[in-house]
Amino acid sequence: MSHNRQWYTFKNEANQTPELYIFDDIDDWYGVSAQSVVDQIRNLDAADINVRLNSRGGMVFEGIAIYNALRLHKANIHVTIEGLAASIASVIAMAGDTVTIAENAMMMIHNPYGWAQGDAEAMRKTADIMDKIADSIAVSYTARTGKSLEDMKALMESESWFTAKEALDMGLVDQIDEPVKAAARFDLSMFTNAPEGYGRIEPTKNQSEEPETPAQTVEPQPDIAAVAIADLCIQAGYPEKTAAFLKASFKEDEVKIRLASYDQIKNHCKTAGFPDKAAAFIKDDCTVSDVQNQLLELLASDDKPINNALTPKQQGLKQTTTAIDTQAIYKRRNLA
Repeated sequence: MSHNRQWYTFKNEANQTPELYIFDDIDDWYGVSAQSVVDQIRNLDAADINVRLNSRGGMVFEGIAIYNALRLHKANIHVTIEGLAASIASVIAMAGDTVTIAENAMMMIHNPYGWAQGDAEAMRKTADIMDKIADSIAVSYTARTGKSLEDMKALMESESWFTAKEALDMGLVDQIDEPVKAAARFDLSMFTNAPEGYGRIEPTKNQSEEPETPAQTVEPQPDIAAVAIADLCIQAGYPEKTAAFLKASFKEDEVKIRLASYDQIKNHCKTAGFPDKAAAFIKDDCTVSDVQNQLLELLASDDKPINNALTPKQQGLKQTTTAIDTQAIYKRRNLA
């Protein structure tokens, strides 16, 4: 990928289900490209792949290529919508053999956007192409929902937004999961019917101000600070730790310390000769001190007792050479 944004990663560890995180726009230049996904899963020998999705969409053909790559893979694809699956990202979601959505997440489907330059004939050709693209997108929805092509195209025409329950009722997803604090983090002003305030934090009210009368109930908005924690986890290479950190209500500084400790654990395990133990220690959230103690026990269990009553040769130990030959020194002095 030709970008520095760290909202795409692939996690593949021994004895664990591989996980593909798509937390960015779909784009072959600065976002998640089809090639990047294909390169990761092409030779992957796994029975299941988890796809975690939070994207406002992007380039149509890149998204369709990702959809097809997932659908054609021999593994069972399990998609989880953790924040937003909008536009072509909602098509990628349809690649799942199972699709779940967080209780506070959303989906959006709409007609593809396009631009044309040239004379009237060029404009008409572009419009025809856009109609064909819309048909191909609608087919991916009909395959899961069982709705007619005309029904889905009508929903696309009006740019339809779905809450988790609405997506379930529509048949776009199979199950609703517990809410995820790190929801949409994107600027949705590019869309026509984006829910007001979705993915944004309401300004904090000055404590000195009088409360409004009557009091208004404000729907809770996704915690944008949680997105920063998810970003830290992904950059450090531990995206699977995001949910645990959010559940524990860790602050960013605490997350940084914990992530740094994981690198220390890996280094300690490598130094002690047990690099394969690191993943289990990290999974169990062991402290660095606990890991050091356990590594010492492992090292001690491999030590053989030494009998000081026996010579090194009798113990089967390698005879070391004497650093200073005292006999030679005394002999030279006596000859002097």
